[in-house]
Amino acid sequence: MRTASRSLAAIALLALAGCAADNPDNIPERGMWEMETRVGTLTVSGMSITGDQLPPEFKAMEGSEAKCGEPLFTEPDWQRRDISRRTNGSCTLDTWDVTAARVTGTGRSELRGSDAEFEPALRVTVEQSPTYYKAIIALEGTADLGAELGRRNIRVSAIQEGRRIGDC
Repeated sequence: MRTASRSLAAIALLALAGCAADNPDNIPERGMWEMETRVGTLTVSGMSITGDQLPPEFKAMEGSEAKCGEPLFTEPDWQRRDISRRTNGSCTLDTWDVTAARVTGTGRSELRGSDAEFEPALRVTVEQSPTYYKAIIALEGTADLGAELGRRNIRVSAIQEGRRIGDC
């Protein structure tokens, strides 16, 4: 379970592209962005885990930060590599569709740790505009949580909202 929660926390922190010029093909504009990340849902075998019941790894991922850059949603391979790197796993994207207002993607992740094995389906949904985005990252699958807990169905989502607050 610890690996899955670290993985979600890493996925939820979508990177801002560091290049100096705005990418005209990418809808969100380069600038100073304020981002807030929170746990959307966490269920284990149908039981909802919220508030003080959230594992520390989930609580640690919640918060806000400000960065100069450009949220980059036009490059599926960049996103796949970033998700894989941040989860210490191996993720694939089977679909990645970009429109002016929305990005959707589906795939799978393979996340393994000393205390859990989790191979969830991955779903990404981003609502975007030049000055705002809302990204929802959802993982769902069966995790092997060791001999004591066995196999459990886990559904988890994270939500990150970003607002452009000015120029860099």
